[in-house]
Order: sequence, then C-alpha cells, then structure tokens
Amino acid sequence: MPFVERLRAELVCVAPPWQTFTETVDGLVGALVAAGGVPEGARAAAVAAIAAREAEAPTALLDIRAGVPHARLAGLDDSAVALALSSAGLYEAVPTVRIQIVALVLSPPQATAHHLEILAGISTTLRSAELRAALLRARGGAEALAALRRHAG
Repeated sequence: MPFVERLRAELVCVAPPWQTFTETVDGLVGALVAAGGVPEGARAAAVAAIAAREAEAPTALLDIRAGVPHARLAGLDDSAVALALSSAGLYEAVPTVRIQIVALVLSPPQATAHHLEILAGISTTLRSAELRAALLRARGGAEALAALRRHAG
C-alpha cells in the first residue's frame, strides 16, 4: 500500500511548533499514538528506535529540504506513516539547511520489503517541486492530504 493511502488528515501536522529533530520525531510519534497506529506503551521505544536509526545514517534529503526518519518497531501489526510540514522548517539537518517536510515511517521488523517500498515511494513522491510547494501552502492536514492524493492519482 502506498504511503499516501496510509495517511489520514490527523496524521498530517501542519506548521507545528517543533524546532528540533527530537521534537519533530516525538510529535509525529505522538500523532501516530493518538490515531491508534502505534500503541501508547511503545511510544518511547519508537522515538528511541528512530533516533538510533538516524544516528547510523541521517535520513535528510538536503536538496529538497525533506526528512524521512524511519525505524522498525516490534509490536506493530502494520506500517505507520505520519507527516509534518512547515515552511519555516522543523529542524536544522545541517547548518543553514532547515528541513520543511518530514515523513516518519515505523514498520514491524518482519516487513523488510514493504518498509523499503514505503521509503522509496516517499522519496520519489517528494521529488516533485510542485507537490512540495502545495504541501507547504496547505493550511491543514486535509488540504495537504488532498494535494498528495492529486499528485499520486
């Protein structure tokens, strides 16, 4: 299932107040917990798994100011995706490069191929400058989701 089909308006955070990578990850995992995509008891483990994966190799796509933090997490039945958008930027991946779009992905450990398909789909979709501009203009999750669906359709 493409990542766009996994999103719902409540999983798209538009202009959140986050200013660091950790705040962004925690906020997006919180959105997944609130929506039932990640069990409340797994929240800390999810944040830690994403931080550990990011420490291995950064997931920022600097040329398009996007980030795709991701990890595998025991206890999930299916992959979960959440999105954050901010024209001001969510965090600084490297000095002077603020990441404006973050697509966070959590998948069960056994979903190797599926996890990679979701990541590839996100990276390919976000290469569209027109789509990125529409996402950053969105005034809410529903509007951003509609732009993603138009692009994917």
